[in-house]
Amino acid sequence: MNRNKETMTWNIHYVINTIGPGGIINAHTHGMNVYGHKDFQVVLNFPIWHIGYLLNEMGHRVQNGERFSPGQLIQGIYEDCPIRLETFRETGRDVLRIIIPDKNNRFPDDPLCEDRYKVQLNRAFED
Repeated sequence: MNRNKETMTWNIHYVINTIGPGGIINAHTHGMNVYGHKDFQVVLNFPIWHIGYLLNEMGHRVQNGERFSPGQLIQGIYEDCPIRLETFRETGRDVLRIIIPDKNNRFPDDPLCEDRYKVQLNRAFED
């Protein structure tokens, strides 16, 4: 797919100075409603380029007709593991949070998951 010719109709907000409990951040999209879809959120404090990749990749997939739901495992973002989507509240609205497994492909609800990744279950940005 040639992404250079696709128009991005969404915005990404990387909210500065919102590092909360456990070092989480609040990066999220606005504009997926144009496609009848929930916006996406990332809370892991990863490099900004990595967060942009995750949010834009999901945005492009929605733009191209894919639909996602809570609990769904998504292949193709990373070569070696899926990501998972879960519903969270983000300043008054429901979003699909991108949940990333640790280096051993353990999700945060697994007791053996690395602590750094467990913070993805934090509800710091809910009303």
